[in-house]
Parts: sequence; C-alpha cells; structure tokens
Amino acid sequence: MNSRLKQSLYILLTICIALGLMGCSKAKQNEDAVRGVQEAKEPASIDAVEKNSDQDDLIHKFNTVVGTAKQASDIVSFLNENLNKAGQNNADQMVRKLYAFYAKDLQSSQEAFFGENVQKVLTEMDWPITSANAGSIPDETVRQLVVTKLSGGYKLVWVEGTIYPIVDYSNQQKYSMYLSKPLNSYIALKAAESTGPAAMDAGLVITWNELENRAIMAETFLKDYPDTPEYPEVEGIYLDGYLKMYMNGLPNTPIFNSSSLKLVKDVKASYVNASSNNPNMITGIMASRFLEILEKTGGVAMVRGPGGIQLLPEVDQFQKNYRSEALKLLHDT
Repeated sequence: MNSRLKQSLYILLTICIALGLMGCSKAKQNEDAVRGVQEAKEPASIDAVEKNSDQDDLIHKFNTVVGTAKQASDIVSFLNENLNKAGQNNADQMVRKLYAFYAKDLQSSQEAFFGENVQKVLTEMDWPITSANAGSIPDETVRQLVVTKLSGGYKLVWVEGTIYPIVDYSNQQKYSMYLSKPLNSYIALKAAESTGPAAMDAGLVITWNELENRAIMAETFLKDYPDTPEYPEVEGIYLDGYLKMYMNGLPNTPIFNSSSLKLVKDVKASYVNASSNNPNMITGIMASRFLEILEKTGGVAMVRGPGGIQLLPEVDQFQKNYRSEALKLLHDT
C-alpha cells in the first residue's frame, strides 16, 4: 500500500470517528433535552395534584362551616379568608351556598328585629346604621344583633317606619376577580336592587330611565346566560318586576296622567328611548308596541265614563298580556 493510499485511509478513518463522536454528542444532547423537559413537567404535574388536593381540602372545610353555621357571618368570614384559593368553579359554588344560606336565614333574621326593644333603640339612632356606627348602639343585645347581621353580609333598610335586614349583594362584589362572568352579572343585578330598590311603598323610587336600564340589564342576563342556576330567578325579576312596572306602572306611580289621560311625559320619553336605542331587545320591542297602540288612539289611554276613568280596551288588553307576549319573545330568541 503506497503512502498516498495510506494517507487517504487515515483521513477517512479520522472523519468517521469524528462523525461518530458528534452523533454520540448529539444523541446525548437530545437525551438531556428530553430529560430536562420531563423534569420540567414533573414539578408542574405535582403542583397540579397538590393544588387539586388543597382545593378539595378547602371545599371540605367550607362545607363543614356551612353545615354548622349559625350565622351568615361564619360563612362570610371563611369566604373572605379563603375564596382566593378556591379556583373559579369552586368559588362560584361557594358563593351560591352562601346565597342558599341567606334564603333559609333571611326570614328569621328579619323577625329578630321585631324583638323586644329592638325597633325603639334603632329608630333613635342616626340613619343609616352601618358597621361604622353600629358599635355605638347603646343596648348591648341590640348592638350584638346588628353587628352580627352586618358582618354576615346583610344591610339595614328603613321601610314604612320599620328597620330590618336585607341581603347586601354589593358586599359580594369584592369577590368579582374570583367568580365567573355569569355569577358576577347576577351579583351586579342584585346589587343594584339592594343598593337602591326600584320601588318602595307601592311607588317607584328611581327614574323611568333607570327602570328601563334595569329591565335591559336583567334581559341581557337572560339572553347571555340561559343555562345558569340563577336564570329562573332573573326571569321572574325581569317579567314580574321591572317589565311589569315599566309597562303597567305602580299604584302610587301610574304611567298615565289622570288629567290628560295620556302617558306621563317621562314615561313616554323612556319608551321612545327604549324603542330607538334597543330595538332588538324585548324591552324596546314592548315599548314600541305600546307606543304604536297609543299612536292609533291619538295618545289617549283612558276615557272618562259613568264608572269613572277607565282604560281603553286595547290598552287594557296590552297591559294584561304584556307578560305572555314578552315571554314568547324571550323564548323565540
């Protein structure tokens, strides 16, 4: 074998060895990379298991609190401290269990305010009575009652000379970052009412435009979240509350003027606004239909007769059938 051939074989052998070493190195790199990915995944997987375990433990503790709670304050205190650890689905269910407790507890809580001396002591206090001044209630028993209810998410209202608690839904808005959009929307709807009721003493205490807005708010919830547990309640709030007041008025806040026998000016303005700005919403459609009826009568809704003032038959028929018509529209959409 000549020297040139030997040299060529030597170079070829050297290249093969180098390539082999590079392959081994590359394989090792790939192996290390895979191991690194696996090692990176394992802690996350462990963390997920630990997180689920922690949440299960949290729910177990919460259910124990709910099962033994004597006051809403027991549940609210737990939520304040732990809701941020629950995860959205669990947080929703925890808040719903608070609402279930309210549903059972509200009547007895209100009855407690008709106990001996309670009304007398409270009506002598500066109004409103909140957590800021509840500590100054002179009677210890009454003070403890009020403080306990306020810390449980209730608020005190004064209606027709009587003070009693209602659920303060605005209190749960502090949980908004932990809850789902449907539940947050429900809380916003309820908070608007608990903060400023639409009606009291058989009369409207908000403007007609605000009543229109609340009706739209409730209707929007129904359209956006038809599968939520709160749907039946909100349907009742919309059809039997806001829309009924909007279409029929209230005993102390009629929608018709007894002198002109026509729509009250603010009511008509709100109907025009609803029909033009929300033409595809049920509230806007119903307002538009009512205006069409009144346009045919020259704006007159009532007539004077031997028996006094009476609604025109077509107006009376519309008001009686508003619910079934609105419900049909709701289901059609």
